[in-house]
Amino acid sequence: MKKISNDEYYKLFTKWQGSGLSKAAFASEASISRVSFYYWCRKFEGQQDDSLFASGFSLVNPEMVFQKDPILKINYPSGVSIEFFGKVDITTIKELL
Repeated sequence: MKKISNDEYYKLFTKWQGSGLSKAAFASEASISRVSFYYWCRKFEGQQDDSLFASGFSLVNPEMVFQKDPILKINYPSGVSIEFFGKVDITTIKELL
């Protein structure tokens, strides 16, 4: 088996992160040793964590983008109003009416 350099493992590591595959599946697909790939992933993940803390910043991955204006607004006679931003389930609206 050919020896893989640190840089090559790092390229494989970044490729794996974007692949959506498990580590085992990616290692099998790339025809590399699963044990070695696990080792390098653990090593690179530790380096990423250290660099985040050293910079004073935290990694934030937003999951949803919120709208500025509501897509639906329900005004009740009592003066209470409910505004919905984003996807609204029709059964929820029926329950509120």
